[in-house]
Amino acid sequence: MGTGMVAAKLWKRLLAMVYDTLIVAGLWMIAGFAVLPFTGGRAVPAGAWWFQGWLLAVTWAYFALSWWRGGHTLGARAWKLQVRDEAGRLPDLGRASLRALLAPIGIGLFGVGLLWALIDSEKRSAYDRLSGTWLLEPAKE
Repeated sequence: MGTGMVAAKLWKRLLAMVYDTLIVAGLWMIAGFAVLPFTGGRAVPAGAWWFQGWLLAVTWAYFALSWWRGGHTLGARAWKLQVRDEAGRLPDLGRASLRALLAPIGIGLFGVGLLWALIDSEKRSAYDRLSGTWLLEPAKE
């Protein structure tokens, strides 16, 4: 990319995902507590479509807004990883949202979307290719 950055190593991607999973779990707990006043303090019934949509919106907000505004999530920041578009800039909200949509699909398909980086000539995941983004780390000097 010519910015002193190189494609992120797979092990760093995986560790950032572990961190982000813990953060999202915490956000889901807060989101669950936030709806209690609207349910009369009762638990949300299993399979409630509106609650699933709420959790999906919270998850989208964490990932897409983090990539759009700062280029990384908290998990990626811990490992000095950054999401950039093909021009080396922060991704716009549409591109960040597309990445947030495609990443869980690619990871959910037995990790094929993530493991794609192992065979890709530029070491990009399938969802980075499709969304026009890169996950980068500082180049070693």
